[in-house]
Amino acid sequence: MKKIAKLFFIGFTLISLCGCGEKYDYSLYYSYKDSLKGIEIYCWQNNNDWASGILMGTDRAKAPEEVEWLQDNLPCPLNTMREILEDYPKEIIDFARVIVTSVPPQEHELGGWIDENNIYSYVYVYEQLNLEFPSGHYELG
Repeated sequence: MKKIAKLFFIGFTLISLCGCGEKYDYSLYYSYKDSLKGIEIYCWQNNNDWASGILMGTDRAKAPEEVEWLQDNLPCPLNTMREILEDYPKEIIDFARVIVTSVPPQEHELGGWIDENNIYSYVYVYEQLNLEFPSGHYELG
């Protein structure tokens, strides 16, 4: 009986440890919904998983270290980011910039322009975030 209880305890402990993935507090991302300068949504792929983060808009390109901080400290799955963005006013969403970056981000990726060599990643991210892709300038074949 002691062996069964011991095995049960060990099994319960392992399940508890494995079942408790990292939990993040995304309140920072919700706080940007009233930003007068808009938002920039950074998206990146780690293996097969996509993650994202938001920074307030500014009149400058972000430094790689700013986006890397999001990647390291507050990665948000795209489905969760979609839910966060649903709480944003339409006028913020309509002018949001989506930027796909690598891990770690490279300076040339952060200018805010859609990289035509990476167009399908942009289309995927826009779809996952339930945002309208600015397709007027791109030919998708």
